Amino acid sequence: MKKIWTLVASTMLVASVAFAQDDFDDMDQSAEQYTEQEQAEFQAEDQASEAPEEESNEASSVQNNNQVTNQVNNQDNDYAQANENAQSEVPAEEPVQSRAAESRIGFGIRGAFDYGMMYGFSEEDDDIDQTPRGVGFEGGLMLRIMMINNLFFAPEFNIAYILTSHTYLEKYDRTYHSLDLEIPLLIRGVVADKFYITAGPQANISLSSGADIDPIENKTLDIKAKTEEKVEQTGFTFGLAAGAGFNIVKGLFIDLRYYMGLMELFPDVKTLDDIENFENEDFSIVSMKGAKMMKFKVGLSYLFM
Repeated sequence: MKKIWTLVASTMLVASVAFAQDDFDDMDQSAEQYTEQEQAEFQAEDQASEAPEEESNEASSVQNNNQVTNQVNNQDNDYAQANENAQSEVPAEEPVQSRAAESRIGFGIRGAFDYGMMYGFSEEDDDIDQTPRGVGFEGGLMLRIMMINNLFFAPEFNIAYILTSHTYLEKYDRTYHSLDLEIPLLIRGVVADKFYITAGPQANISLSSGADIDPIENKTLDIKAKTEEKVEQTGFTFGLAAGAGFNIVKGLFIDLRYYMGLMELFPDVKTLDDIENFENEDFSIVSMKGAKMMKFKVGLSYLFM
């Protein structure tokens, strides 16, 4: 009997151990399943939380880029507006002579049409119909040296030719011709945009001169032969020049100029009252004492530099 109870107890113990082992295995499987499920859920939550954060970072990055782009565009607009304002304040064309980039030393050529007349005769002759006057031309070289802004030293070296004429005793023609080297030493100043004025002394060196005179027979002095007059200009004269000009296009100028001689043209020419021997001395029937030259000039010049 005792052995029977021992067998039953052993059987029950084995059964309880088996049931306990099954429950423990079930708990382990449940725990492993729960752990895997939790891990999956945690991963899903992490991914879900990371996605908005990345989207937020991307959105923030895009917003920052947009802000930087807007700032750059605003700076570009401000720069363009500043340029437009600066350009609107600068004149369309600057004065030719006041440009900073303009060369300090330049040279060029010049030509002019001249209208001249003699004035200042000390003795009036009723037999002279009018004072000698006529036309001529000149051409030469010019320089321009900047002294200060808008102020230049502008000397010239011109060869000038002119013919002046008048009549004597209503029928005899008297024509005077001269070829001179004219050296005006001018100061040029810009006064308004492309306009300028010039003024300065002028020296004249006579290269050739003379007169074509219709000879007349002087019956009053009992001179049967026709007299041969000789009228030559002095070697050097001096005067003043002044004028104004305009810059047509870059380098090309037009100007008006007035010249007034201050020295006599014929100080050595004798008159009938001055000579003693008509056959051996040169003279002029018309008195040329006090005669000076006056010219009005219209010129074109081109500056290369």
